Amino acid sequence: MTVFGQADENALDYQVLRDGSVSLYRNPLYLEEDLLWFRQRRYLIYRVDCATWTSEAALHESLQGALFFPAYYGKNRNALWDCMSDLDIPEDGGVAIVLSSYDVYANGPGSARTLSGTTAAEGLLDIFAGTSRYMLLTGRRLITLVQSDEPSIRFEKLGAVSAQWNRREWLNKDRGL
Repeated sequence: MTVFGQADENALDYQVLRDGSVSLYRNPLYLEEDLLWFRQRRYLIYRVDCATWTSEAALHESLQGALFFPAYYGKNRNALWDCMSDLDIPEDGGVAIVLSSYDVYANGPGSARTLSGTTAAEGLLDIFAGTSRYMLLTGRRLITLVQSDEPSIRFEKLGAVSAQWNRREWLNKDRGL
């Protein structure tokens, strides 16, 4: 799909992608209304029930089935990034992934802290947001809609990117360090 134009600034997909590609929902009616909007614009909708994620293994089994990952899917976070990057996204429309009952996962197994200091639930959404940014480089639209019954749930700085040294000074030795 082509990039957005000025006429698209009020479109739902434009607004979600502008704000980081992950949108939170508490009210099921609002979620269903927005899903109807996406369907009418030829988005593929993939739904995942996160209440069944009682372990990291259950999470990966669920995502593999819902997103049609290949049999060789490694069922870990690195493999998830790889398979998400290969997700088939139609040029006319996009993909919307719905993560239902995400609060159950975020307050349960997903509350475990990772080595980076974030929770597993934040880390998972970070992968989805990062993949979305990657997809936009080639005009493909990937949106994540997160349903939570907890009205105060928050996930900070998803898909954040830090400044990188240019390709000629990327190595420390090239900067005199």
